[in-house]
Amino acid sequence: MKNIRKVVTIDNQKIGDSHEVKFTAELGVNHLGDFNRARDMIKLAVEGGSNFLKFQTYVAEKRYDEKTNPKAKEFIKNLKNWEFDRVKDKELWDYAKELGASVFTSPFDLSSLEFAEEMNSVAYKVAAFEVNNHELIRAISSTKKPIVISRGMCSFEEMDEVVNIFEKYGSQYIILHTISSYPTKKFDSNLQMIHTLRDRYDCQSGHSDHTTGVEVPPLAVAAGANMIEKHFTVNPKLRESDNPFSIDPEELEELIFKIKKTYKIMGRGDIQKIPTEDYMFSFRRKTK
Repeated sequence: MKNIRKVVTIDNQKIGDSHEVKFTAELGVNHLGDFNRARDMIKLAVEGGSNFLKFQTYVAEKRYDEKTNPKAKEFIKNLKNWEFDRVKDKELWDYAKELGASVFTSPFDLSSLEFAEEMNSVAYKVAAFEVNNHELIRAISSTKKPIVISRGMCSFEEMDEVVNIFEKYGSQYIILHTISSYPTKKFDSNLQMIHTLRDRYDCQSGHSDHTTGVEVPPLAVAAGANMIEKHFTVNPKLRESDNPFSIDPEELEELIFKIKKTYKIMGRGDIQKIPTEDYMFSFRRKTK
């Protein structure tokens, strides 16, 4: 008998078995600190058919620990250059909502989570880099909002600990299979992990894709993903941040079409009477 997993609802959109696959456009910092570019990204992601837009909310100095990571200083410098102040951040949230977008974010520290709560984020994403930040995960869980988490670089033991926190707080959650390599080689995608995560944690699962192009996400849908996340840009020729492996507006429309097509082709996994079979049914051998 087919196991029916709990459906996750984000802003009245249902994610789970027997519901169309949902697409999240990860905007991140592909705007590179250009406010007008960020607005364009929001507008085109909505027009392209994204179910959700995802921001990153952070304080640059808090993203990485310079004491334990010698490369942190360089990353912090870049993030500082691409960071908007809270006034500009609020303008972007407001603009997205004016366009009818469902917006959530990855907060990277407690003050950013507090700001996201003020913006009424419809859910939260726990980035792969924050899987061991249990203080932040507990704070996110305490909001009672649905949670999406990326599994990249994470052992089963580490994910077990996070899921225990989710269960303790009664959180709705989706685990996205992720390879934290930017970009990811297509043959490293390991999409069978989508099944593994769904079965191990009895939860909805999906895929956050870091490969180039639009080939892999429909395959993830065929492998059972109920949510697809992909980085989005208005100019993939930009070489900084995640732009080189992000999809542009034309690819976004193509990808969403292919995701929906794959979902329909895969079907529901139960016995269905197909009207076009009726004629052939008359030729079937009768039971003696």
